[in-house]
Amino acid sequence: MSQQYGPGPHAPGPPPAPAPGGPGAPGGWGPGPMRPPNQQPKKASRTAWIIMVGAIVAVLLVAGGVVLLVTGKDGKPAAEQTPDPTGTLYTPSPTPSPDDSKGPNDVGVEVGYGIWFTPSKGWLRSPDTKISGQNYILQQFNSRGLIDGYYWVRQTTLYDAKGFAEHLADIETSSYEGVRIGKTIECKPDNPKIKSCYAVSYDGLWVSPKNKTIKIKMRGFVTAYQDQFDRVTATDAALEARVYDRRVNELKYMNNSVVKSF
Repeated sequence: MSQQYGPGPHAPGPPPAPAPGGPGAPGGWGPGPMRPPNQQPKKASRTAWIIMVGAIVAVLLVAGGVVLLVTGKDGKPAAEQTPDPTGTLYTPSPTPSPDDSKGPNDVGVEVGYGIWFTPSKGWLRSPDTKISGQNYILQQFNSRGLIDGYYWVRQTTLYDAKGFAEHLADIETSSYEGVRIGKTIECKPDNPKIKSCYAVSYDGLWVSPKNKTIKIKMRGFVTAYQDQFDRVTATDAALEARVYDRRVNELKYMNNSVVKSF
């Protein structure tokens, strides 16, 4: 038998060389289902989520800005909000206080609130000390205890000038018979410190409270003066009708002294 130096006719051949880039699949002749070398996986799904979230945030920010524009930061509609006031700081001037000190025209009898009056000649202080204010009387000549007239000054802060004048006229004539009260008249005294002035005239039969048979015809008037601090000084002046025309200027003189005293 001869010696053979090569493979037999039925011997298997050498295994196939591996494909470039990696080993071959078992029993295959080409590259297997492997990823290409040095290639990273795609990130498309992650990028899409980022874009979607960003879009949602942008929509929310725009919607929030519209709500603030319409309603305002405090929740009220913008049209109903009142803007904060602007301007300079205002300091009000101090309120003046009354000066009730005695002045050059304060002569005679002090009433109050810095007001004085000068009694006409022959007029005396009333002996009645129970009444308020200052009351002066004109005694009848040679008739002790009888008077021809009176001049009574009173003050208040409870009424204005018009109200106090009408109030005193009603009180003074409450004991009169056949009383007539005139229309309330606004007067204009020549003194800028007098804020307002009103006068009321009256006449009638005064009836004595002690003897109803004694009746005296009287004529008089009430004048009320209101100062800049709403303090009212009123004069209630009356005379017997028989001496009224002759002595009414004495009442006017005392009223003028009150006006000068303001």
